Amino acid sequence: MNPTGLSSVLLSHILSGDHILVLSNEILSELARVLRYPRMVASHGRSEAQIYEFTNRLREISAVVPLNPLTFAPIRDEKDIHVMRTALHGDADVICTRDRDFFEPPASGFLASRGIKVLNDIS
Repeated sequence: MNPTGLSSVLLSHILSGDHILVLSNEILSELARVLRYPRMVASHGRSEAQIYEFTNRLREISAVVPLNPLTFAPIRDEKDIHVMRTALHGDADVICTRDRDFFEPPASGFLASRGIKVLNDIS
């Protein structure tokens, strides 16, 4: 939500090029939940209405894919399974994250075998 932050710069780059942002309802729901954490609200200073508008805008500019809860997605932290499923069901080429679990086995090998690169928003 910081317009000059690395994530915002990355999002602008994705949207200005030949790229498609792939999301799922599960990711959008988690984003809205995390943005409501008291420490996050203290950091970004956005109101409930602004958080709603932000997540709704992401929904409008992305390809929102339905997830199959039976899709195999091996990763250490089960809370990250929906990210892997979103990439798989959305035929993503790249997952952009700073979460170390995506860079390590079993997720790293599984994603590589499916042609999905894992990058952070700095590389």
